[in-house]
Amino acid sequence: RFLKKAIEPKRFSYTPMYYDERKERIEKRRAHFENLENGSYPDSERLESFRSNLKDEWSRSDMRTTHNRSANIRVLILIGLILVLGYFIFNGVDEVDTVVNKLW
Repeated sequence: RFLKKAIEPKRFSYTPMYYDERKERIEKRRAHFENLENGSYPDSERLESFRSNLKDEWSRSDMRTTHNRSANIRVLILIGLILVLGYFIFNGVDEVDTVVNKLW
């Protein structure tokens, strides 16, 4: 009886929650503009909205500079590879052995 009993997995009543940052940001902006149209916009909310907008703009500018820096590095590496390949093409394949031997 003990060996024949099948082990059943435990079941949990867990429902995962999904957080959409973009959706929340859009809802905040929509509420912001609705409050501006209605004229019911307290100073504390206005200040908080300004701070969050400034924070978002700074994070976007940091991300933009990081992307620009990595793109510039990739371009420099590609230019270096093209120059090396061009050198070997114009000087012939025989020069490859001498360059490799000098490097090692």
